[in-house]
Amino acid sequence: MNPADPHLAKTRLLDFDATSIAKLIEERGWADLPSDDRIGAIYDFVRNEITFGYNRADDIPASEVLADGHGQCNTKGTLLMALLRGVGVRCRLHGFTIHKALQRGVVPELVYPLAPSEILHSWVEVDLGDGWVNHRQNFGFVRDLLYRHVIRHWMNARVRRIRRGILPPVPGFDRPNRRHEETNRAA
Repeated sequence: MNPADPHLAKTRLLDFDATSIAKLIEERGWADLPSDDRIGAIYDFVRNEITFGYNRADDIPASEVLADGHGQCNTKGTLLMALLRGVGVRCRLHGFTIHKALQRGVVPELVYPLAPSEILHSWVEVDLGDGWVNHRQNFGFVRDLLYRHVIRHWMNARVRRIRRGILPPVPGFDRPNRRHEETNRAA
């Protein structure tokens, strides 16, 4: 490991030298695995053994996420990065914002108006030595072709409408969006 490499560095959030994280890496034997297996085993751990849930804040150290035993995209990403860096895998974080409407149903309606309109979403990339890699959804040939040339454009149009405040009908969501109804009547 090159401690001067910022993609391997320990940070306040990526506290891979914390006892609980170092012990987990040791117990699982991740450092002894070949690089691809190391990445896969750590990814599987965070995805499958750290349940989805909300921590007290997004900017908590990885050791706290591990102690909580749950996290969401941002905090699970922090834990994933700490574990990866703890075994010498270069990684970095990417982020963007999503509209709060994408979390409708999870955020209780009573407090939904208090939620910020834009919410941070993030993911982790790893360097496999020949470039940075994102986890890619395996759709299969036909679905991938449809996604690349039709579906993603349709989805992007829906996202643009959501950003303008026009919510599409959602099955099981019994409170229609008035602006959506007005737009449909005008069309």
